[in-house]
Amino acid sequence: MKPTLEEYLEELEKRYQGHYNVERSKAIAGKELDIYAISIIEHFRHAFTKSIQIDHYQEKEIILVKGFKEFIQAKEIIEFSQYLVTTSKELITPSFEIMSHVINGIIISSQGFSEDAISNAQKFKYGRTFCLGIKGWCDIRLLLIDIKNHHVYCNAKGKEIIEIYAFDNRKGGDAKSTPSEKNKKSSFLQSPGY
Repeated sequence: MKPTLEEYLEELEKRYQGHYNVERSKAIAGKELDIYAISIIEHFRHAFTKSIQIDHYQEKEIILVKGFKEFIQAKEIIEFSQYLVTTSKELITPSFEIMSHVINGIIISSQGFSEDAISNAQKFKYGRTFCLGIKGWCDIRLLLIDIKNHHVYCNAKGKEIIEIYAFDNRKGGDAKSTPSEKNKKSSFLQSPGY
């Protein structure tokens, strides 16, 4: 059973709520997004007891989800990729306390993607260090989720999380599945395995 775009977005929102602060229909940098989610994880190192703290740092992950009911061409992927780069400059403030920033840009289409759109997404690459890494770094993961054909495509960095969004348990650059009869009643998203 293929979910509708709204069903898929609702399922994502439910899954994000366990690990992220989630907002629906939020405008970020002039673009209306279906889901905005942010997670900040703090790490501490201690000496002898917890009261003696050596240092601490944070990891920040931001998820920007945009859904489309129509077939997506390369132009939309290029625009969204540029939007992610521009937005990263607005959302990220380099700091000695924040080690890594990760932005997950996710486009969901209920009608699929053109071959050029998929190719552009897979070639997209963005990584930036701040003060030679002393003030952290930023990476962008780009994922395309094709509800109609049960495909998930991503850039190289997106391979780190593609399994979470896959319609089955496959790993790799793209995930593809055709649900079997026994799996049709189960959730169309896999457990994140955190």
